[in-house]
Amino acid sequence: MNTKNLRRIISTAAALCLCAALLGLGGSAAGDIYVNGGDVLTGGIASAYAVTGDGQAAQIGSGEVYVMTSGGLQTVDGGGETAVTPDGPPEHLSVTGSIDIPYQNVRVGLYYYDSDSSVRNSTLPYANLENEVGSGYELGYYDEEREFHALGSTDETAITMVMDRNTDTDHGHVGCYHILLPGTYGSFEEASAAASEYPDGFPAYYDGVYRALVGDYDSAAAASADASSRGITGKAYSASAYCVVVTRTSDASIIFEFDCGTEYSLGVRPVGENGEKTETWFKGYTYNGGFEYVRRTGGELTVVNIVDIEDYVKGVITYEMSADWPLEALKAQALCARTYVASYIGASTYYVNYGFDVTNDTYCQVYRGTNLSTEASDRAVDETAGIYITYDGEPISAMFSSSHGGGSEDSENITGSVTPYLRGVLDPYEEAAAELNSRSSWIVSFSPGELARMVSRSGNTLGSIESVEAEYSDTGNVIALVFTDSSGATAEFEGVDCYRLCTATIGLSSIHFTVTDTGTGFAFEGSGWGHSLGMSQYGAYAMADTYGFTYDQIINFYYTGVELSRG
Repeated sequence: MNTKNLRRIISTAAALCLCAALLGLGGSAAGDIYVNGGDVLTGGIASAYAVTGDGQAAQIGSGEVYVMTSGGLQTVDGGGETAVTPDGPPEHLSVTGSIDIPYQNVRVGLYYYDSDSSVRNSTLPYANLENEVGSGYELGYYDEEREFHALGSTDETAITMVMDRNTDTDHGHVGCYHILLPGTYGSFEEASAAASEYPDGFPAYYDGVYRALVGDYDSAAAASADASSRGITGKAYSASAYCVVVTRTSDASIIFEFDCGTEYSLGVRPVGENGEKTETWFKGYTYNGGFEYVRRTGGELTVVNIVDIEDYVKGVITYEMSADWPLEALKAQALCARTYVASYIGASTYYVNYGFDVTNDTYCQVYRGTNLSTEASDRAVDETAGIYITYDGEPISAMFSSSHGGGSEDSENITGSVTPYLRGVLDPYEEAAAELNSRSSWIVSFSPGELARMVSRSGNTLGSIESVEAEYSDTGNVIALVFTDSSGATAEFEGVDCYRLCTATIGLSSIHFTVTDTGTGFAFEGSGWGHSLGMSQYGAYAMADTYGFTYDQIINFYYTGVELSRG
């Protein structure tokens, strides 16, 4: 509060109530208003601030009856009830705990799905890489502890990994049969030297042994025929269904071949220069870290980015929150992103079967590498590095959504499970960001027949809907709906079933709404966008921008009973 506003403080509840009465609740009066022993309030009651005994201040505004309590400035409605706006600032959280994170690296599935999807990226027959900062790549594999073992290297900066089948790439065809030269070798260099006697020779690593091969062909017969015509001593050979080939992108010539069956998959790690962090282009995005190429079922390539957890967070927050938002809001988002992934690292989750911790899409958190990172967003990550949100010593599932519409919700009404730190809270802050939020208010209408058809999709067959009754939680969210048709038949939805009906079936943006019978149908008028659990991103914006709260206060407000821990 600035000095000018400090002069306008009304220091007692009695003076405040007296001023409100004199002004007729409208903010103007025929004469001067004297406060603090003689100063004149020149801006009307709406310009004044009130302060509690503990120093908490709030601007009075106009058109209301006010009372100041130890909990903050309250308005008194016509029925005599009070509404705190807000109930004091959230308390600060210090880093008081410590937790063990199994690995510093995150395994992120970039392209992994075995079918077509509008959200998930599907597996690939081949995948290009381009080292934008460094000077080539190390070729090898990642072990069970996510440590990289280099087997060889290449100075090529643009390479393409290809499944070892007959495959057409952007720059040429790669056959899966080769001429296997006799003998084994003790190193990549020795195998490379033997292979270099032929213009199309290359080294390989098969089940722990270095070999040398020549050429690529579409069949064993073609490989044998060419070996005979060229006088090469060797046999036609094709590796297993888990083999991956490294080629030079420009002409599809083979650089290296890797096959360790299901034990290990090909790893590729960019080489940096002068200690610089590597940046590697893949499919329109630039990534830090290394890559792994897995043929899980002997088919196309699953592409995994293996990246430091802090670099991962930098690649998440700007796709979940605008990089030009307030720094403290970005910090809160960084804690949510870091904590979320920590709860998945090395865990026995669904994605273990795919060979990674999390996806790069909305099934987990959107992650696209460094493309949208800014100095401010990187700063938000760096200044909170290693800090996690915990409950009972474990990373929480740090759920967040765009906006709640006025209040978050208890987890059991959304997921069906009681999560102690995901308790619904009334949110007085979001409203300050309403102008930025396109979903701060919305309305959709349905005819009685349309609504009946949507309700019937859940297995409840109803005729034309005649009435809709809603039950609300303490935070103003719809947690139960009863539909009644013209014959008197009803369909009731509670908790998770109500949430799914509202969001997935009816298609509402949130569960913070009212239902009105318009005479020709039903209007659903509401606010918010998302699942209503945990942090509101627009709320975080307002808390940081309008109210000046810090990231730890934001976290403490939206998550119940949590602490901050260092990993």
